[in-house]
Amino acid sequence: MNWRKRLDWVNCITVETRYTVSLQFPGRFRQVKAPNEFGEEMYYFMRNIEINIGNTCNNECLFCMVDHRSRGFVDYKTIEREIIKAKKDGFESIGFLGGEFTLHPDVLKIIKLAKILGFKIIHIISNGRKYQDENFVKQLIKNGVNRFSVSIHSHKPEIEDYLTQRPGGFEEKIQGLKNLIKFNQSVSVNLVVNKLNYIDIPESLKYFNEMGIKDFRLNFIWLHGRAKDNNDLFLKYSDFLPWVDEIINLAKENNFTIAFEGIPACLIKDKNKLDYIGELRDLNTEVVAFNNPNKARENFNWQERKTNEFKIKHEKCALCEFKNICEGVWKDYIDIYGWEEFF
Repeated sequence: MNWRKRLDWVNCITVETRYTVSLQFPGRFRQVKAPNEFGEEMYYFMRNIEINIGNTCNNECLFCMVDHRSRGFVDYKTIEREIIKAKKDGFESIGFLGGEFTLHPDVLKIIKLAKILGFKIIHIISNGRKYQDENFVKQLIKNGVNRFSVSIHSHKPEIEDYLTQRPGGFEEKIQGLKNLIKFNQSVSVNLVVNKLNYIDIPESLKYFNEMGIKDFRLNFIWLHGRAKDNNDLFLKYSDFLPWVDEIINLAKENNFTIAFEGIPACLIKDKNKLDYIGELRDLNTEVVAFNNPNKARENFNWQERKTNEFKIKHEKCALCEFKNICEGVWKDYIDIYGWEEFF
């Protein structure tokens, strides 16, 4: 199919309903039974909300976009109110993150409430270290979790443990992934692309794919928060782009899905590039967050906040064929490297 026509189709994105092309990404979509005008099987997004319960974490990741000087979680009653409100407001998909959500003392109670209220997708975004406990994984599944996103950034223990500043963390995460796979769970592995791991990413993908992982998200490092203080991790797009084609071909050959987040479409050369843009795969997400020093409630749409606050476009972007679907480039990146890679 001509990708320009595909782009026209993607341009029909609205606030309530967003469309993606033919790839099926596990656990993220609900099928539309009628094909689109190109004869492709299409999926539309559920209404999704994420609750950030606070910044307590058992890692000290060098690339973290959050300033972890603010620690602590909100209490169960606060989270309970938000879950009930989300259901009343019509959300069908709910995600939990932090910090490290699995450390919350009421994690199982929180998940069970979401299940009782009938959320179709219950998603945890985690570093995965606690999943080494098989019984804990069983309890999460029993209480209702049906999608897991696990952050692990290299198949090399020395790199992973350095990036997270937790010796032994790699082995905990690997055991955790094995437990999730053992119980046939929907698992996505998230890697933050940075100066220390980018050359090895094809090998990392092979390693995790051989374990049984079929869905990957490569998040280009956001030079924000703690990451801004660790310039040994800084990476330019031009350094990483030569590896993108190899990664896409690897995904095609091994039948797994891949998405790049934080890399504008104009920089990806593959003719089906829109299949690999993470921002086009994402659910339109409302966020309720308590990850600020006062644990005050913040409420925002994540896509809108990225576009209006954290990302930027050059005046020449107005001439780009992707202008209606591209969020732009992280402002922090442009502050450091400028626009020379783009024009």
